[in-house]
Amino acid sequence: MDEQGSISVLGVGILAVIGMAILLMGQLGADVVHRARAASVADAVAMAAAADPQAAATTAAANRATLISMVQEGFETEVVVGRGGALATARAELRPIGWWRCQSFASSDPIHFGACPSTPVG
Repeated sequence: MDEQGSISVLGVGILAVIGMAILLMGQLGADVVHRARAASVADAVAMAAAADPQAAATTAAANRATLISMVQEGFETEVVVGRGGALATARAELRPIGWWRCQSFASSDPIHFGACPSTPVG
């Protein structure tokens, strides 16, 4: 029995499996990077949208992303952004200066800080 060539075939098979594993790890790494970049852009877009809703799409476009959706409820803004094939969601909250003064608590303080926003603070 002449089995000298069987080691070469086995070696090529092992190298092929290792090569496929390396390609798979590279693709998984690229997916992680795309998701991280999308999350970072979503954070920036949410903060921009909390301050000025018109700035959301501009901020997304400046970061090579697409604003998928934006929902504002009270002081909170939630955005969904797509970038590099990945979607990310982020929230930002922008409360007016002195919002804590509008919370109802027992106080005999005679100082008046002005009108509170109509959105319930909670």
